[in-house]
Amino acid sequence: MSKEKDNKVKRIIQVVIAVFVVGGIIVGAQYGKTKYSSPADSLKTSGSKDNNTNDDNLFPIKTATRKDCTLAPFLVADKKGFFKEEGLKLVFTGELSNDAVTPSILSGDNDVADTHPNSLALKVYGGSKIKAVGRSIIEPGPDVDPKLRHMRFYVNKDAVAAGVKTWSDLTKYKGSEKLKSAGYTNTCEDFIPNKISDSKGVSRDKFEWITFESDLQKIEALKLGQVDIIGVHPPFFDAAQEAGLTQISDSSEAGLGEATGVYLYYFSDSFIEKNPDKVAAFVRAMTKAQKWANANVEETAKLTSEFIGTEVKGNHFYSETTKIDEQTIKPWIEDLENTGAIPKGTIKVDDIITHKFEAQ
Repeated sequence: MSKEKDNKVKRIIQVVIAVFVVGGIIVGAQYGKTKYSSPADSLKTSGSKDNNTNDDNLFPIKTATRKDCTLAPFLVADKKGFFKEEGLKLVFTGELSNDAVTPSILSGDNDVADTHPNSLALKVYGGSKIKAVGRSIIEPGPDVDPKLRHMRFYVNKDAVAAGVKTWSDLTKYKGSEKLKSAGYTNTCEDFIPNKISDSKGVSRDKFEWITFESDLQKIEALKLGQVDIIGVHPPFFDAAQEAGLTQISDSSEAGLGEATGVYLYYFSDSFIEKNPDKVAAFVRAMTKAQKWANANVEETAKLTSEFIGTEVKGNHFYSETTKIDEQTIKPWIEDLENTGAIPKGTIKVDDIITHKFEAQ
């Protein structure tokens, strides 16, 4: 790709990011009307133990309210007192659209968010001054319960009737017609299926991507035949099973080990510079919470169920160390380069992560 074309691509991405920032601030102002509260406050009515996270001596860490598969470690850290042990309290500031989350970090309306490495790399390439400080979700090994794997993939009844039982069977299904796959591009929702396709000899061009805001929406769309294949995350595996969906694969078939599901916590560069001790405390608290969540799967699922108001029987599997293994980040950046989303060599691993808070 020529330098002139590189610069043109980068300018386009920067303009898009700028639009998101402005739009995000506007949306954030509306969502900001939601009363600030901690997860513990929200769970008090359910009879859960109160850890007194409203202690005025604790440093508040603000994050957008979420009711999805990324929620569990935050709930555990809050409800089990790991934030309090580190002098912190978690504050949920209200729900935001995906596009508004990073602008809220840059504006200071929120302090911390989380995302996959490819999404983070695109934000940094577009000019966002943010850094990942630790890992959240990772893909578990083969000795761990499969219900904790990052994603499962299901096909609709027409595909089943046509004999689709495995990912490899998708090659001939519908001939030259593209398959409608539910998911956002440049997230785990296309990265993982694309890696499975690569390993199974299925062309990436076989799929077109249809976006949905939640896994429950994807499940409903598959039942109605609006899409051919969907990926679902652990809190909603049971919902997919209860809907009678047919599973043909899971994220382990991507063949990347821990890297398949890696998720990162990130702060703005300015927050890290001003509050390094608080970021270190956050990383320690979340690492404690993630160890606890892995060891207490059923109770973690219960906490998540109580908060989101939907039955949850499983969550993700989480990193139990503060170390950020760069080998789990590289495949996500390389995939962006190979697809042309970013020019090769423009984003390196150390552009999106810092090792400053490891083992503190």
